[in-house]
Amino acid sequence: MNAKLILFGLLLSGIVILYSVNRYQGTVGPHGGELKAAENFHIELKEAFPNLHCYLLDQKLLPVSNEGVLCEIRFFMPDETTVDLTLKPFLNDGFILESNTIVYNSCRVTFNISGKSVSAKFTKEHLIAH
Repeated sequence: MNAKLILFGLLLSGIVILYSVNRYQGTVGPHGGELKAAENFHIELKEAFPNLHCYLLDQKLLPVSNEGVLCEIRFFMPDETTVDLTLKPFLNDGFILESNTIVYNSCRVTFNISGKSVSAKFTKEHLIAH
């Protein structure tokens, strides 16, 4: 009887652990960054210190060309102020913010494609939270 209870407890604990890890793990995009759904698109944000890269992806997670596309980012600072910046095109499908040393809590990435705005908000993980 005790062995069955212990086995049941271990099984239940394992299920809870697997669920919590899967629930809070962010989705990774094709460039290795964090992925968020945004209307009929996906937005990928990748921090590669000291740069920050953003990509607009279609529903199949294929990169959209950056030709004729504008990418802007709004940083939400710890003191509740904001900073707005425009990213430069990077290669054929990305955008880059070079030398990003901004300390921020979250950011909103906005793409303007064919006159339509598509955006997603990303929360920065802090090492102190781990």
